[in-house]
Parts: sequence; structure tokens; C-alpha cells
Amino acid sequence: MAAYRQVPETRGLITDLMREIAAVAAAQGIALESDVVGNSLAFMDKAGPSIKASMQLDVEARRQTELESLIGVIGRLGRERGVPTPVADMIYGCLLPADLLARAR
Repeated sequence: MAAYRQVPETRGLITDLMREIAAVAAAQGIALESDVVGNSLAFMDKAGPSIKASMQLDVEARRQTELESLIGVIGRLGRERGVPTPVADMIYGCLLPADLLARAR
């Protein structure tokens, strides 16, 4: 995860994804703390440099991932609420082939 959080372009995507999640939550009437994105980034930054996300572990092991419940849901709920989720949709599209391959095994 360290490589993702340290590269400015990727960190920007992570930050934008978190903002999309916060916007979808707000559109659903879910109150989050005012600095949820900043606090989430700080939490992520404190994680060890070799930590891997569960979805990354699934992809490496060629197992079906939690793509639908972690990323796909953001786009679906965004569309239902009229909230644009371009980053979530792009990440979903990029990870979907690996997930479909794992499901086929």
C-alpha cells in the first residue's frame, strides 16, 4: 500500500475516491465526521509500508474479490442518488477483469 499512498497521482485517486464515498454517504443522509477524508488518509499513512489491502491479497491469490461490495456499491448508490462517482467507476472497471477471472476459476 505504501507505493500507492506515496505516489502523488495515486494518492490523488485515493483522496478523490474517499471524497466520492463521503458525497454518496451525505446524499443518503449519513452523517460522517467533518474531516473524514483527512482522518482516513492519516490512518492510512500510519499503516506499515508492507501492509496489503484484502482485495489486493485476493487478486494475488486469484480469488474472487470484494469488488462489488467495496467499490461497485459506490457507483451504484451514486447513480441512485445522482452523485457522480467517476473515480469509483474507473477503479471498478480496471479491477473487474481480475475479479471476473477469479470468479471463473
